[in-house]
Amino acid sequence: MADPVPPPLHPVLRYHNYASFLRRRLGGPAARVCVDGGFSCPNRDGTVGTGGCAYCNNDAFTAGIRFPGLPVDEQVRRSLGPARGDASRRRYLVYFQKFTNTHAAPRELRERYRAAISHPSVAGIVVGTRPDCLGDAVIDVLSGIARETYVCVELGLQSVSDDVLRGVNRGHTVAAFAGAAEALVRRGIDAGAHLIYGLPGDTRESFLSAAAFLSGLGIRGVKLHHFHVVTGAPVEAAWRRGEVRVPAYEEYVIACADFLERLSAEVAVMRLAGEAPDPLLLAPRWGKGPREAARDVAALLARRGTFQGALRIRDPERGERRVGP
Repeated sequence: MADPVPPPLHPVLRYHNYASFLRRRLGGPAARVCVDGGFSCPNRDGTVGTGGCAYCNNDAFTAGIRFPGLPVDEQVRRSLGPARGDASRRRYLVYFQKFTNTHAAPRELRERYRAAISHPSVAGIVVGTRPDCLGDAVIDVLSGIARETYVCVELGLQSVSDDVLRGVNRGHTVAAFAGAAEALVRRGIDAGAHLIYGLPGDTRESFLSAAAFLSGLGIRGVKLHHFHVVTGAPVEAAWRRGEVRVPAYEEYVIACADFLERLSAEVAVMRLAGEAPDPLLLAPRWGKGPREAARDVAALLARRGTFQGALRIRDPERGERRVGP
């Protein structure tokens, strides 16, 4: 029989699932609604670079945005409908997902964030951004909003290897990520991290070492993605030439379980696999998505009799090692 799991881990999933985290953090469940904040990306507009990340076609990552181009408050209103009485009101987090959602003047950021929270069913905002777009003035804006409602900032890390980040044209360093995460934590703002398994040039060992790195920063949530190739991404040509590989499903499930065993139980798992619209996805075509990955990772942990953070408990030297550049 599998070992019992300690709180706050889910007793069946054996990891700290995001839904449970939100219930404790917000006092009840909350769903996400994605909006287009009208922001650009510094790795596309020349601020940092012009080519974008090698794996990125933004259309593949923003399929959940229903009303792009409209003012933020109108997107929220159309997505959620008119406000109802308290008894029937669901709670939502508005997710600024597309491109880099702190890449604007502080005044513009404040206006768009406030527009998002104007609907009475909105319990907070989630802001997706890059670690090199979080200067003091931006964090001041986020901190001001956080005094009124819930705020989480999701930072793209993707790899703990600077060589890999250069190879995929990320345009920032691991140190920049650490500095941004620590700045958010100091201001009492929840920070999340995105990490990709299987990026060109990366290793399984590098991916696993990120668990201790993130645990040591006070990160509140992590999204795991697998490297996939989509139509229109710069890496597409190299994939067609056979120069890069994508992970097999079984390999990825094992890597996720191994990662979770090394990750602090206090870090919520926001998702366990990426996905892309079928017309754009080239590889891997597993026929399985985030729901199946979550099920299979949980089943593997159960078969092992282990759980999120188990190696940090059983082998502190292995689980606590801080890594990075």
